[in-house]
Amino acid sequence: MDFKGLVDRQTLPNPEVVATSVDGHIGLIEMNEPEVLNPLNINEMHIHFSLLEMHANPDVRVVILTGRGRSFCAGRDLRTHGSAPNAHDGVPWPMSYRLAYGYAFGGTLWRTLHDFPKPLIAAVNGYALGGGWELAHLCDWIIASESAVFGAVEIDVGVPPFASSCNYLAKMVGKHRAMDMIVKGTKITAAEALELGLVNTVVPGAQLMDEARTLAEDISSRPPMTVAAIKKLVNRAVDAMEDYELERALAYNIMRLDDTKAAGQAARARGPRPEFKGE
Repeated sequence: MDFKGLVDRQTLPNPEVVATSVDGHIGLIEMNEPEVLNPLNINEMHIHFSLLEMHANPDVRVVILTGRGRSFCAGRDLRTHGSAPNAHDGVPWPMSYRLAYGYAFGGTLWRTLHDFPKPLIAAVNGYALGGGWELAHLCDWIIASESAVFGAVEIDVGVPPFASSCNYLAKMVGKHRAMDMIVKGTKITAAEALELGLVNTVVPGAQLMDEARTLAEDISSRPPMTVAAIKKLVNRAVDAMEDYELERALAYNIMRLDDTKAAGQAARARGPRPEFKGE
């Protein structure tokens, strides 16, 4: 059965940045820009529509999300040189439109991930930074390779996380540790993430996808309606997206500041932290 009629991704820009496949009851979504560490760009749109296809396919009971190569997702694509969200998703809507209508490929993606009714497994190899970590932690399980590195590093480009990391980390590790991790942009290893309860399992890199598939097969063998009910209840209990609109509004406002532009320029140049003026 063909589900591409929902939206044929081949008619959208750069469909090759995300690859999808289905094997039995298991769907696979792979970010496919390994040479640049799978940054967030127009692939957000393709992940969004890939999830909708997996949702509509009744054969799919579990979905694995991963990145090809040596990185899961290194976060925002700094090659775009812009501070506005439309600098990387290709949609020329101003921030006021995005806030009013709740529209952005990225914005749509985060809601789609959070509301996705089937179990999601993140198979994380290498970097999961900024929005890349948000991609992972909005999934229901995280299997990490020993090389995985996690970090809410948005402050390095002068913005707060705005796809649920503040909410998620405060609930998972407590206020004080969350403040320290987010304000400092601290990166943690897979072993540290496991100790903090932020991943389910850590395995050697060569075993990552086998471990993810074994877990997916286990989940898919269980009663799917019951699993869906459990996921809904657990998501409501945690609800990392409850302040999503506030996160978006604050971040879009901060993107206009000179400090934010200076931070972005320094990050792209890999230079020292600039002197911020509070304006």
